[in-house]
Amino acid sequence: MIYFDHAATGFPKSEAVISAVANAMRISGSAGRGSHGYAEKSGELLYECRTALADEFGAQPENCVLTKNCTESLCIAVKGFIMRNKGKCVVVAGDFDHNSVTRPLYAMEKAGKARIKRFTPSLESDGETLERFEKAVSGGASLAVITHASNVCGRIFPLREMYSAAARRGVTVIVDAAQTAGHIPIRLDEDCADILCLPGHKGLYGPSGTGAMIFRSGFDKLPDALLEGGTGIRSIERSMPPLPPERYEAGTVNTPAFAGLAQALKERISPEPDGYRTDGEDEIYRFLIEELGKTDGIRLIGAPKSGNTEKWTKILLLTRKGESSEQTARYLAEKGFAVRGGLHCAPGAHRILGTLGSGAVRISVGRGNTIRQAEELISALRGG
Repeated sequence: MIYFDHAATGFPKSEAVISAVANAMRISGSAGRGSHGYAEKSGELLYECRTALADEFGAQPENCVLTKNCTESLCIAVKGFIMRNKGKCVVVAGDFDHNSVTRPLYAMEKAGKARIKRFTPSLESDGETLERFEKAVSGGASLAVITHASNVCGRIFPLREMYSAAARRGVTVIVDAAQTAGHIPIRLDEDCADILCLPGHKGLYGPSGTGAMIFRSGFDKLPDALLEGGTGIRSIERSMPPLPPERYEAGTVNTPAFAGLAQALKERISPEPDGYRTDGEDEIYRFLIEELGKTDGIRLIGAPKSGNTEKWTKILLLTRKGESSEQTARYLAEKGFAVRGGLHCAPGAHRILGTLGSGAVRISVGRGNTIRQAEELISALRGG
Protein backbone atom coordinates (compact mmCIF):
# COMPACT_ATOMS: atom_id res chain seq x y z
CA MET A 1 0.00 0.00 0.00
CA ILE A 2 1.25 3.50 -0.88
CA TYR A 3 1.16 5.62 2.26
CA PHE A 4 -0.17 9.19 2.12
CA ASP A 5 -1.40 9.46 5.73
CA HIS A 6 1.65 10.99 7.44
CA ALA A 7 -0.48 13.60 9.25
CA ALA A 8 -1.92 10.71 11.28
CA THR A 9 1.41 9.00 11.91
CA GLY A 10 4.77 9.10 10.19
CA PHE A 11 5.43 5.85 8.32
CA PRO A 12 7.46 3.77 7.88
CA LYS A 13 9.64 3.85 10.96
CA SER A 14 13.30 3.24 10.26
CA GLU A 15 14.90 -0.12 10.98
CA ALA A 16 17.20 1.61 13.46
CA VAL A 17 14.19 2.91 15.42
CA ILE A 18 12.62 -0.55 15.45
CA SER A 19 15.92 -2.05 16.62
CA ALA A 20 16.26 0.57 19.38
CA VAL A 21 12.83 -0.39 20.73
CA ALA A 22 13.61 -4.10 20.62
CA ASN A 23 17.03 -3.65 22.21
CA ALA A 24 15.62 -1.57 25.06
CA MET A 25 13.20 -4.36 25.86
CA ARG A 26 16.19 -6.70 26.25
CA ILE A 27 18.36 -4.50 28.47
CA SER A 28 16.20 -2.12 30.50
CA GLY A 29 14.08 -2.37 33.63
CA SER A 30 12.06 0.38 35.30
CA ALA A 31 13.74 3.75 35.67
CA GLY A 32 14.11 5.01 39.23
CA ARG A 33 12.95 1.70 40.71
CA GLY A 34 16.15 0.21 42.03
CA SER A 35 19.93 0.60 41.94
CA HIS A 36 20.57 -2.47 39.80
CA GLY A 37 21.86 -2.31 36.26
CA TYR A 38 18.53 -2.82 34.47
CA ALA A 39 16.88 0.09 36.29
CA GLU A 40 19.92 2.29 35.73
CA LYS A 41 19.97 1.44 32.02
CA SER A 42 16.32 2.42 31.72
CA GLY A 43 17.10 5.76 33.37
CA GLU A 44 19.95 6.31 30.94
CA LEU A 45 17.74 5.62 27.93
CA LEU A 46 15.04 8.00 29.14
CA TYR A 47 17.59 10.73 29.84
CA GLU A 48 19.02 10.20 26.38
CA CYS A 49 15.55 10.86 24.96
CA ARG A 50 15.06 13.97 27.11
CA THR A 51 18.45 15.29 25.97
CA ALA A 52 17.61 14.68 22.31
CA LEU A 53 14.27 16.49 22.73
CA ALA A 54 15.99 19.37 24.53
CA ASP A 55 18.55 19.71 21.74
CA GLU A 56 15.88 19.64 19.06
CA PHE A 57 13.48 22.10 20.69
CA GLY A 58 15.76 24.48 22.59
CA ALA A 59 15.06 23.41 26.16
CA GLN A 60 16.65 21.74 29.18
CA PRO A 61 16.39 17.93 29.58
CA GLU A 62 14.70 18.24 32.98
CA ASN A 63 11.95 20.34 31.35
CA CYS A 64 11.09 17.60 28.85
CA VAL A 65 8.18 15.56 30.20
CA LEU A 66 7.60 12.24 28.44
CA THR A 67 3.96 11.48 27.66
CA LYS A 68 2.15 8.83 25.67
CA ASN A 69 1.05 11.25 22.93
CA CYS A 70 0.36 14.89 22.12
CA THR A 71 -3.19 14.55 23.45
CA GLU A 72 -1.92 13.66 26.91
CA SER A 73 0.55 16.55 26.77
CA LEU A 74 -2.21 19.00 25.88
CA CYS A 75 -4.58 17.66 28.54
CA ILE A 76 -1.95 18.03 31.25
CA ALA A 77 -0.94 21.49 30.07
CA VAL A 78 -4.45 22.87 29.51
CA LYS A 79 -6.33 21.30 32.43
CA GLY A 80 -3.37 21.54 34.77
CA PHE A 81 -2.89 25.25 34.09
CA ILE A 82 -6.58 26.01 34.60
CA MET A 83 -6.66 24.00 37.84
CA ARG A 84 -3.53 25.78 39.06
CA ASN A 85 -5.20 29.16 38.57
CA LYS A 86 -8.24 28.20 40.68
CA GLY A 87 -11.49 29.94 39.90
CA LYS A 88 -12.52 30.86 36.35
CA CYS A 89 -9.69 31.08 33.81
CA VAL A 90 -10.18 33.03 30.55
CA VAL A 91 -8.68 30.97 27.72
CA VAL A 92 -8.17 32.01 24.09
CA ALA A 93 -8.43 29.23 21.51
CA GLY A 94 -8.87 29.01 17.74
CA ASP A 95 -11.49 27.54 15.45
CA PHE A 96 -8.93 25.26 13.78
CA ASP A 97 -8.07 23.44 17.02
CA HIS A 98 -7.98 19.67 17.19
CA ASN A 99 -10.27 17.93 19.68
CA SER A 100 -7.15 17.41 21.83
CA VAL A 101 -7.54 21.10 22.63
CA THR A 102 -11.27 21.60 22.20
CA ARG A 103 -12.45 18.76 24.46
CA PRO A 104 -10.28 19.54 27.52
CA LEU A 105 -11.34 23.17 27.25
CA TYR A 106 -14.98 22.18 26.96
CA ALA A 107 -14.66 19.97 30.04
CA MET A 108 -13.17 22.85 32.02
CA GLU A 109 -15.83 25.27 30.75
CA LYS A 110 -18.61 22.81 31.59
CA ALA A 111 -17.20 22.47 35.11
CA GLY A 112 -17.32 26.25 35.51
CA LYS A 113 -13.54 26.58 35.73
CA ALA A 114 -12.87 28.33 32.42
CA ARG A 115 -14.39 30.76 29.95
CA ILE A 116 -13.35 30.26 26.34
CA LYS A 117 -12.78 33.14 23.92
CA ARG A 118 -12.53 31.90 20.33
CA PHE A 119 -10.97 33.53 17.28
CA THR A 120 -10.91 32.45 13.64
CA PRO A 121 -7.48 32.30 12.01
CA SER A 122 -7.30 33.45 8.40
CA LEU A 123 -6.12 31.12 5.65
CA GLU A 124 -5.25 34.07 3.42
CA SER A 125 -3.49 36.54 5.71
CA ASP A 126 -1.14 36.16 8.67
CA GLY A 127 -1.84 39.79 9.46
CA GLU A 128 -5.56 39.10 9.84
CA THR A 129 -4.86 36.06 12.02
CA LEU A 130 -2.61 38.12 14.27
CA GLU A 131 -5.12 40.97 14.49
CA ARG A 132 -7.94 38.60 15.50
CA PHE A 133 -5.70 36.85 18.01
CA GLU A 134 -4.54 40.11 19.59
CA LYS A 135 -8.15 41.20 19.99
CA ALA A 136 -8.97 37.90 21.69
CA VAL A 137 -6.06 38.00 24.17
CA SER A 138 -6.80 41.60 25.15
CA GLY A 139 -8.93 42.17 28.20
CA GLY A 140 -8.03 39.70 30.87
CA ALA A 141 -7.09 36.40 29.25
CA SER A 142 -4.66 34.29 31.27
CA LEU A 143 -4.04 31.45 28.81
CA ALA A 144 -3.89 31.03 25.03
CA VAL A 145 -3.68 27.72 23.20
CA ILE A 146 -2.20 28.09 19.72
CA THR A 147 -2.49 25.45 17.03
CA HIS A 148 0.73 25.88 15.06
CA ALA A 149 -0.71 24.30 11.90
CA SER A 150 -4.11 22.89 11.00
CA ASN A 151 -4.25 19.12 10.89
CA VAL A 152 -7.09 19.43 8.36
CA CYS A 153 -5.76 21.72 5.62
CA GLY A 154 -2.12 22.21 6.72
CA ARG A 155 -2.16 26.01 7.06
CA ILE A 156 0.69 27.20 9.30
CA PHE A 157 -0.15 30.12 11.56
CA PRO A 158 2.28 32.92 12.62
CA LEU A 159 3.41 31.39 15.90
CA ARG A 160 6.19 33.76 16.94
CA GLU A 161 4.11 36.88 16.32
CA MET A 162 1.16 35.38 18.20
CA TYR A 163 3.37 34.35 21.10
CA SER A 164 4.86 37.83 21.27
CA ALA A 165 1.40 39.41 21.32
CA ALA A 166 0.33 37.14 24.17
CA ALA A 167 3.56 37.52 26.15
CA ARG A 168 3.29 41.33 26.08
CA ARG A 169 -0.04 40.96 27.87
CA GLY A 170 1.21 38.41 30.40
CA VAL A 171 -0.76 35.57 28.80
CA THR A 172 0.69 32.06 29.07
CA VAL A 173 0.92 30.24 25.73
CA ILE A 174 0.52 26.51 25.14
CA VAL A 175 1.37 25.38 21.59
CA ASP A 176 -0.05 22.34 19.84
CA ALA A 177 2.77 21.30 17.51
CA ALA A 178 1.24 18.00 16.44
CA GLN A 179 1.58 18.81 12.74
CA THR A 180 4.78 20.85 12.82
CA ALA A 181 7.22 19.16 15.21
CA GLY A 182 9.82 17.56 12.97
CA HIS A 183 8.70 19.52 9.91
CA ILE A 184 9.30 23.14 10.93
CA PRO A 185 12.06 24.42 13.24
CA ILE A 186 10.56 25.17 16.67
CA ARG A 187 12.77 26.32 19.51
CA LEU A 188 11.62 27.41 22.94
CA ASP A 189 14.79 29.46 23.36
CA GLU A 190 13.64 31.60 20.43
CA ASP A 191 10.37 32.78 22.03
CA CYS A 192 7.58 30.72 20.54
CA ALA A 193 5.82 29.05 23.51
CA ASP A 194 5.74 28.63 27.26
CA ILE A 195 4.64 25.01 26.99
CA LEU A 196 5.21 23.02 23.80
CA CYS A 197 3.14 19.87 23.23
CA LEU A 198 4.10 17.41 20.52
CA PRO A 199 3.82 13.79 19.36
CA GLY A 200 6.80 11.52 18.82
CA HIS A 201 5.18 9.39 16.12
CA LYS A 202 4.38 11.94 13.40
CA GLY A 203 6.99 14.29 11.96
CA LEU A 204 9.69 12.88 14.23
CA TYR A 205 9.04 9.30 12.98
CA GLY A 206 9.30 7.77 16.43
CA PRO A 207 7.12 4.96 17.80
CA SER A 208 3.43 5.35 18.49
CA GLY A 209 2.67 5.95 22.15
CA THR A 210 5.28 8.68 22.53
CA GLY A 211 4.90 12.41 23.06
CA ALA A 212 6.34 15.27 25.06
CA MET A 213 5.34 18.34 27.04
CA ILE A 214 8.27 20.74 27.13
CA PHE A 215 8.59 23.88 29.27
CA ARG A 216 10.69 26.85 28.25
CA SER A 217 13.53 27.66 30.62
CA GLY A 218 12.45 29.99 33.41
CA PHE A 219 8.73 29.24 33.06
CA ASP A 220 7.34 29.13 36.60
CA LYS A 221 3.55 28.80 36.17
CA LEU A 222 3.70 25.02 36.26
CA PRO A 223 0.38 23.21 35.69
CA ASP A 224 -1.08 21.03 38.39
CA ALA A 225 -0.45 17.31 37.97
CA LEU A 226 -3.46 15.40 36.63
CA LEU A 227 -2.23 11.94 37.61
CA GLU A 228 -0.72 10.91 40.92
CA GLY A 229 1.26 7.80 41.71
CA GLY A 230 4.73 6.36 41.97
CA THR A 231 7.67 8.32 40.62
CA GLY A 232 10.66 6.53 42.11
CA ILE A 233 11.68 9.64 44.08
CA ARG A 234 10.38 11.38 47.26
CA SER A 235 8.31 8.29 48.03
CA ILE A 236 7.58 9.35 51.61
CA GLU A 237 5.61 12.39 50.43
CA ARG A 238 1.89 12.14 49.68
CA SER A 239 2.02 14.82 46.99
CA MET A 240 3.66 14.55 43.59
CA PRO A 241 7.17 16.02 43.28
CA PRO A 242 7.07 19.79 42.77
CA LEU A 243 9.14 19.94 39.58
CA PRO A 244 9.21 18.33 36.14
CA PRO A 245 9.70 15.84 34.75
CA GLU A 246 8.69 13.53 37.65
CA ARG A 247 5.79 15.81 38.65
CA TYR A 248 3.92 14.68 35.52
CA GLU A 249 5.22 11.14 35.01
CA ALA A 250 3.31 9.00 37.50
CA GLY A 251 3.87 5.29 37.01
CA THR A 252 6.29 3.40 34.83
CA VAL A 253 7.40 5.20 31.66
CA ASN A 254 7.51 3.23 28.40
CA THR A 255 11.30 3.04 28.13
CA PRO A 256 11.46 0.98 24.89
CA ALA A 257 9.23 3.41 23.01
CA PHE A 258 11.25 6.41 24.15
CA ALA A 259 14.48 4.64 23.24
CA GLY A 260 12.98 4.45 19.77
CA LEU A 261 12.11 8.15 19.84
CA ALA A 262 15.66 9.03 20.91
CA GLN A 263 16.95 7.09 17.89
CA ALA A 264 14.47 8.85 15.60
CA LEU A 265 15.69 12.22 16.85
CA LYS A 266 19.30 11.19 16.15
CA GLU A 267 18.33 10.33 12.59
CA ARG A 268 17.15 13.85 11.89
CA ILE A 269 20.70 14.75 10.85
CA SER A 270 20.18 12.40 7.88
CA PRO A 271 17.27 13.34 5.57
CA GLU A 272 16.89 9.82 4.16
CA PRO A 273 17.49 7.26 6.92
CA ASP A 274 17.58 3.64 5.82
CA GLY A 275 18.01 4.79 2.23
CA TYR A 276 14.39 5.85 1.75
CA ARG A 277 14.27 7.60 -1.59
CA THR A 278 12.22 10.75 -1.83
CA ASP A 279 11.72 13.38 -4.50
CA GLY A 280 11.23 16.09 -1.87
CA GLU A 281 8.04 16.61 0.09
CA ASP A 282 7.42 20.14 -1.17
CA GLU A 283 7.98 19.14 -4.80
CA ILE A 284 5.49 16.26 -4.45
CA TYR A 285 3.01 18.53 -2.68
CA ARG A 286 3.22 21.17 -5.42
CA PHE A 287 2.80 18.49 -8.07
CA LEU A 288 -0.35 17.15 -6.39
CA ILE A 289 -1.84 20.64 -6.10
CA GLU A 290 -1.09 21.47 -9.73
CA GLU A 291 -2.43 18.23 -11.18
CA LEU A 292 -5.44 17.74 -8.93
CA GLY A 293 -6.34 21.42 -9.22
CA LYS A 294 -7.09 20.90 -12.91
CA THR A 295 -8.81 17.53 -12.51
CA ASP A 296 -12.54 17.44 -13.23
CA GLY A 297 -14.60 16.37 -10.24
CA ILE A 298 -11.87 17.12 -7.68
CA ARG A 299 -12.25 20.11 -5.37
CA LEU A 300 -9.24 21.26 -3.36
CA ILE A 301 -10.16 22.88 -0.05
CA GLY A 302 -8.04 25.36 1.90
CA ALA A 303 -5.05 24.73 -0.35
CA PRO A 304 -2.36 27.31 -1.19
CA LYS A 305 -2.78 29.26 -4.38
CA SER A 306 -0.20 30.02 -7.08
CA GLY A 307 2.36 27.58 -5.71
CA ASN A 308 2.69 29.57 -2.47
CA THR A 309 3.30 26.52 -0.29
CA GLU A 310 5.69 27.80 2.38
CA LYS A 311 2.82 28.58 4.76
CA TRP A 312 1.37 25.08 4.53
CA THR A 313 2.50 21.74 5.88
CA LYS A 314 2.25 19.05 3.23
CA ILE A 315 -1.44 18.33 3.78
CA LEU A 316 -3.94 18.49 0.94
CA LEU A 317 -7.70 18.37 1.55
CA LEU A 318 -10.14 17.43 -1.22
CA THR A 319 -13.53 16.06 -2.16
CA ARG A 320 -14.52 13.97 -5.17
CA LYS A 321 -17.74 14.85 -6.95
CA GLY A 322 -20.69 12.62 -6.10
CA GLU A 323 -18.93 10.84 -3.21
CA SER A 324 -18.70 11.24 0.52
CA SER A 325 -15.19 11.54 1.91
CA GLU A 326 -15.46 8.06 3.41
CA GLN A 327 -16.47 6.61 0.03
CA THR A 328 -13.46 8.23 -1.62
CA ALA A 329 -11.12 7.04 1.13
CA ARG A 330 -12.43 3.47 0.85
CA TYR A 331 -12.11 3.57 -2.94
CA LEU A 332 -8.49 4.71 -2.65
CA ALA A 333 -7.77 2.02 -0.03
CA GLU A 334 -9.06 -0.59 -2.49
CA LYS A 335 -6.70 0.91 -5.08
CA GLY A 336 -3.79 0.57 -2.65
CA PHE A 337 -3.51 4.05 -1.11
CA ALA A 338 -3.56 4.98 2.58
CA VAL A 339 -5.37 8.32 3.05
CA ARG A 340 -7.96 9.54 5.55
CA GLY A 341 -11.55 10.70 5.13
CA GLY A 342 -13.94 12.26 7.63
CA LEU A 343 -13.60 15.19 10.04
CA HIS A 344 -10.07 14.42 11.31
CA CYS A 345 -11.01 15.19 14.93
CA ALA A 346 -11.31 18.90 14.11
CA PRO A 347 -14.96 19.78 13.41
CA GLY A 348 -14.33 23.50 13.93
CA ALA A 349 -11.91 23.56 11.01
CA HIS A 350 -14.40 21.76 8.78
CA ARG A 351 -17.12 24.22 9.79
CA ILE A 352 -14.91 27.12 8.64
CA LEU A 353 -13.96 25.27 5.44
CA GLY A 354 -17.55 24.35 4.64
CA THR A 355 -17.09 20.58 4.88
CA LEU A 356 -18.65 19.84 8.25
CA GLY A 357 -21.53 17.88 6.73
CA SER A 358 -19.56 15.78 4.29
CA GLY A 359 -16.03 15.66 5.65
CA ALA A 360 -13.13 15.59 3.23
CA VAL A 361 -10.23 13.40 2.16
CA ARG A 362 -6.83 14.29 3.61
CA ILE A 363 -3.69 13.45 1.66
CA SER A 364 -0.49 14.07 3.59
CA VAL A 365 2.98 13.78 2.08
CA GLY A 366 5.95 12.52 4.09
CA ARG A 367 9.32 10.84 4.09
CA GLY A 368 9.73 8.22 1.41
CA ASN A 369 6.99 9.43 -0.93
CA THR A 370 7.90 9.94 -4.57
CA ILE A 371 6.56 11.74 -7.63
CA ARG A 372 5.77 8.35 -9.14
CA GLN A 373 3.54 7.51 -6.17
CA ALA A 374 1.82 10.90 -6.56
CA GLU A 375 1.22 10.15 -10.24
CA GLU A 376 -0.39 6.84 -9.33
CA LEU A 377 -2.60 8.54 -6.74
CA ILE A 378 -3.71 11.18 -9.25
CA SER A 379 -4.51 8.47 -11.76
CA ALA A 380 -6.65 6.66 -9.22
CA LEU A 381 -8.53 9.85 -8.32
CA ARG A 382 -9.15 10.44 -12.02
CA GLY A 383 -10.63 6.99 -12.22
CA GLY A 384 -7.68 5.48 -14.11
